[in-house]
Amino acid sequence: MNIASRKSKVPRTIAEAGLMRPRTHLYLESRIDEDLGVLPGEVRKVKNVMSSALTVVSPDTSLEDAVSLMTAMNVPVIVAYEGTRLVGMITDRDVALTRRSRENLQISTVGDVMRDHIPYCHEDDLLTDAQALMRVSEVDWMPVLDRTGRLAGVLSIYIPPS
Repeated sequence: MNIASRKSKVPRTIAEAGLMRPRTHLYLESRIDEDLGVLPGEVRKVKNVMSSALTVVSPDTSLEDAVSLMTAMNVPVIVAYEGTRLVGMITDRDVALTRRSRENLQISTVGDVMRDHIPYCHEDDLLTDAQALMRVSEVDWMPVLDRTGRLAGVLSIYIPPS
């Protein structure tokens, strides 16, 4: 059991969080914003604002290697994959909190520190829905997957409004 898995009931997807917008299909010629019942400015997709600068490691990677990789690549988040499966994420904040805690004597790998029950979204999801999921889940960074399940990027909660 790693440090960051304290909250196991956090929703992992927009659908699990109950944030899916039903399509109304009012008119055949409806635009997507009318169809989803959102304001015209809210139709920004996640893929338009996500960062595709990714750093991926295995959960077995040593924590010191991950920290040096974060520093060298100048990235605040690393996504952990096991084969083709998303297993977790570690941020610079997680590393700082781990180093400040007294429990770090037995912590040696990314798997010991990473958040393993993390929410994710898809690149064609609405940005407002993804940000709502991030607020519900209390995360600042979220992996973005394409519809085949491959990692496409990461989304930050710190996106300026359009």
